[in-house]
Amino acid sequence: MTGADTIAVVVHDTWLDGQDVKVLDVRSANGAALPAFSAGAHIDVHTPSAIRQYSLCNSDDETHRYLIAVAREPQSRGGSDYIHSQLHAGDSVNVSAPRNHFALDAQANHSVLIAGGIGVTPILAMIYQLERQQRPWTLHYSAKTPQSAPMASLLASLLADVHFGTAHIYYSAEQQRMELRCIRDNAPIGAHFYCCGPTRLLDDFDDTFQVIPENRKHSERFSADDLVAAGGGFTLKLARSGLEVEVAEDESILSVLKQHKINVTYACEEGLCGSCEVAVLEGTPDHRDGVLSDAEKASNQTIMTCCSGAKSKRLVLDI
Repeated sequence: MTGADTIAVVVHDTWLDGQDVKVLDVRSANGAALPAFSAGAHIDVHTPSAIRQYSLCNSDDETHRYLIAVAREPQSRGGSDYIHSQLHAGDSVNVSAPRNHFALDAQANHSVLIAGGIGVTPILAMIYQLERQQRPWTLHYSAKTPQSAPMASLLASLLADVHFGTAHIYYSAEQQRMELRCIRDNAPIGAHFYCCGPTRLLDDFDDTFQVIPENRKHSERFSADDLVAAGGGFTLKLARSGLEVEVAEDESILSVLKQHKINVTYACEEGLCGSCEVAVLEGTPDHRDGVLSDAEKASNQTIMTCCSGAKSKRLVLDI
């Protein structure tokens, strides 16, 4: 399903942390150090029926393991159900090297971390990194109840030994509401904002933080904003090979590349993981992914080939 190299890992341990949230500690099958990552990164987990992306939630100074948390989805398409029911300590699985489209800004004077439910996973890694770098931060985390909150135990353990940040936790079942406008208005001047969680939270974040400069707000979605671009009717040129092909109305760029046996990396095919990102040399993309920021989309420098199309009649890619 992908042209990317994978890493063979072994499930070292698993446990539950929150209602229907399974944590996996995976380590290299050959005992070697795993590829380095930074807070906000995710890996692809290859299951027999699907490739799914999960954020790393351990400290980025750990090279011996990756820690991921997987919420069981009621309408699982193969990823979460397989991991919950089939993956146990001692089992082998393949994963990708980490990729990061949700990294902390190294120049931020203060980081405001906003998480909803399982969206806390990359935020945990951010807290580890900010603490190690002795940089100030504030966490706002919302869940339904204390008992069901994803990663509540790991978060509590982490917060018990922090020195550079504070945490505010809200439980909707107890009539506690996370007010994004108040978070925005009470943040230190120049703060950067990071948000991860369900679609409703991300939509509210986009609306509330419109007044904040693009370079100071960062988010990561579990689902893409739009359906796959299906407009078609444009010419696709591959600059390196010189190949020119037509993309029809019912085709994606990725499907056309695969038809012509062009070896490209891809995984989720939903515009969420960023693995199929390619540089744009000419033309105007029709962006449909959930990875690029508004500013990155407006720059038209790259495109996610699995879901995006073209607004122009011709699109030239660096392939």
